Amino acid sequence: RGTEEVTLRKDILKPATKKAARSAANATALANGDEGDTALFEALRKRRSELAKAQQVAAYVVFADKTLIDMVRLKPANAGEMSSVHGVGAAKLKQYGSVFLGVIRAHAARAA
Repeated sequence: RGTEEVTLRKDILKPATKKAARSAANATALANGDEGDTALFEALRKRRSELAKAQQVAAYVVFADKTLIDMVRLKPANAGEMSSVHGVGAAKLKQYGSVFLGVIRAHAARAA
């Protein structure tokens, strides 16, 4: 009779798969950047995938997505700056540092 108040709950939709969830999280992390940041992230992911396949390991063994996102955010120009990226220790810096710095430099050259 219009005397009772009715409230509805708001359902929160979850991504259907883990891959979709990861993709959504990555998109959110890169949302503050520009299109160049997304392109750099994809270039870094591609290179990581190539290295992982060559070594026959999972991609996250090379670097986690969080590390690649931090590389995009910081855009390190040398080994010293690369060592400040989340997930890059001395061993990974020695093994992969120059490879990923090369990808970042090539991307910067194309963008300029």
